[in-house]
Amino acid sequence: MPTLLDLLQSLDEQPSEGLIHAAKPWTAASAAAVAALDEPPPGLDYLLEVELVHDVLEVWSSWRDGAQPTAAERCEAVIHYAEYDAYLDVRR
Repeated sequence: MPTLLDLLQSLDEQPSEGLIHAAKPWTAASAAAVAALDEPPPGLDYLLEVELVHDVLEVWSSWRDGAQPTAAERCEAVIHYAEYDAYLDVRR
């Protein structure tokens, strides 16, 4: 099974209506899957919708003058949003 890091690196290949599920505690190394149903695969918990992850990453980039997030930064931003229902602030 792919990790959350793997899945986020292939995000453009995932169905926009898909739901991302990952094993808790959520980390870049968590097992992850995209499913079309609300029912998470065994051992995984709902994380975010694929479409919402695109939004999270667009906001991350726009708040950082168009910079593209690394794989680790993608994971951090997505996990932060899933846990706090808020975009990851720009650190000073």
